[in-house]
Amino acid sequence: MLCSMGVALTTWEIMDDRARMIEVLTDVFEEVGTDHCLVGGIAVGYHAQPRATVDVDMLVPRRKAGRIARALEARGYVITRHPGMIRVYPAGATPGSDESIADLVENEANPTLRAISKSTEPATVLGLPVRIATRGALVAAKFHAAVSPHRSVLDRQQDLVDMGRVITKAFTPEDEETALAIAETMHPGAREELARVIADHRAGRPVTL
Repeated sequence: MLCSMGVALTTWEIMDDRARMIEVLTDVFEEVGTDHCLVGGIAVGYHAQPRATVDVDMLVPRRKAGRIARALEARGYVITRHPGMIRVYPAGATPGSDESIADLVENEANPTLRAISKSTEPATVLGLPVRIATRGALVAAKFHAAVSPHRSVLDRQQDLVDMGRVITKAFTPEDEETALAIAETMHPGAREELARVIADHRAGRPVTL
């Protein structure tokens, strides 16, 4: 059970809310004529094991960000703009006190996100059609987050757990090569680091970064 705007919600209520958010977002994307890439916890749930997640994470093109934000505001959502990202809150929410229900990140924010956004596939998620990061791209995205010095220790640990769920569920040599190729857009040595993390997850060994 999680809390949103001071109200305790069950896992199913949370996922119903996220399904509605995805439906709104896909309508907005169609309206403004843009592509997208679903990442984050919901993508992990699709590729591996469903889990309650607080927000919907999407990659979107920078050139469409302004129109997306205005379209969401026209639908009553509270929007905050940050460098490289739009945060979406339900009507009546107070940014900073309440949690966002969607984070839309510009895929040009860095080379890694650009590479991830190019490795997508069609999927039906929570009953809705989306473009989702492939398994390899999602593992690369989670690794990128896990090595970020800007994320909390707990969030980075969750990223490692998410990687393990995807890798141990189904991860082909082609998936691994996609992940490793995307890792090459990160810091020097990232490809080798990710290869070790993947091998440790497969072998059931403790995973460290």
